[in-house]
Amino acid sequence: GQSAPATGMVVSLPEVGEPKLNRLYMRAGRTPDPSREDEVVVNENFAEAHRFTLGSSFAAILNGRKRDLTIVGIALSPEYIYAVGPGDIMPDGRRFGVIWMSERALASVYDLDGAFSSVSLKLLPGTSEREVMTRLDGLLDRYGGRAAYGRKDQTSHAWLDHELDMLNNMSRTLPPIFLLVSAFLVNLTLSRLVSLEREQIGLLKALGYRNANIVLHYM
Repeated sequence: GQSAPATGMVVSLPEVGEPKLNRLYMRAGRTPDPSREDEVVVNENFAEAHRFTLGSSFAAILNGRKRDLTIVGIALSPEYIYAVGPGDIMPDGRRFGVIWMSERALASVYDLDGAFSSVSLKLLPGTSEREVMTRLDGLLDRYGGRAAYGRKDQTSHAWLDHELDMLNNMSRTLPPIFLLVSAFLVNLTLSRLVSLEREQIGLLKALGYRNANIVLHYM
């Protein structure tokens, strides 16, 4: 069992249709029934780390109250490709998970209706990201809103961007290294083979074979 409690991010899902942004890719199961407050979807990494399957239940403290939640879906999300918990530097499915509940159920848990704690926006072509963030900060400051940030500073995107940069660098440096090592090994092998068969090579040349024919034999 889990010796230490895990933490999680609870995200709401619209009661009708799919989210306009950051749509879930369901790996198994379905989205929660809006009429059921105990149904949730969890991210795949969290489910695998705890060996959760469809129908598994776990207890969670939401708004100071303990609730038993039932997993009806396992999903991937573009917003949480790398789900990193507060204070962590690496994704750890045992310590942190992402939980999706219906908007109605989550509003009921926190006794809030129509409120939100975070928002994702899509900019129209040609829109200034910096100007939008500045206006958002001014608009939400009275409600305790934190500084807005662009996609490049979003945790999951930053992790993925960093990994793609690493793969790009590896694709440029590793192939030449492998080619050089392969060329060295081939040269070493041929040199030893020619040295061992020097007498046979001399006999072939004495019989009238050209150097080109002998080289082709070893190639």
